[in-house]
Amino acid sequence: MKNLKKIFRKFIRADSGLAAVEFALALPLLILLTFGTVEVTLYVLITQKLERVSLTVSDIVAQSSTISTAQLDQIIPSAAQVMLPYNFSTDGYAIISSITKTGTNTPVINWQYKSSGTAQASHFGVAGGNATMPSNFTMVDKDTVIVTEVFFNYKPVLFGIVYSSGQMYRYSIFKPRIGNLNVLG
Repeated sequence: MKNLKKIFRKFIRADSGLAAVEFALALPLLILLTFGTVEVTLYVLITQKLERVSLTVSDIVAQSSTISTAQLDQIIPSAAQVMLPYNFSTDGYAIISSITKTGTNTPVINWQYKSSGTAQASHFGVAGGNATMPSNFTMVDKDTVIVTEVFFNYKPVLFGIVYSSGQMYRYSIFKPRIGNLNVLG
């Protein structure tokens, strides 16, 4: 019995492999924290780039006095450049709309341009129909705005630990600077 107590005390006092055991217990948590940090950083970066795409496209369109489908076909590739190194051509989609309010009526979508890619439904409505504007956005009589909506199919880089695959969405609203852009030429 004395031998058993002696062996037990010796075992309790031993610390030669303690660091290795602690490291082995902490390693899964450290790996999870590292992957989670990388995933969150990439998600935030893609969100910022998507926001920049919607702002850039809206700004370019709003600077025109008139706009045509051919011109919009030339503007959309700028979205791919802003999204680099992420592939907007295959994973992204854009909808550009012109919306006008007349009198006290509900704003109406004058026209819509949809980029190539996986088709998405506009959150603002369809061309020729009433526009569903954000609740905190007001328009006055004869106001026209350009709305760019961008969608991006997000795929997690590291196993989806923090975020799963899904669609990201951003929009921006700009007032035309020169013309009213009511007609798509």
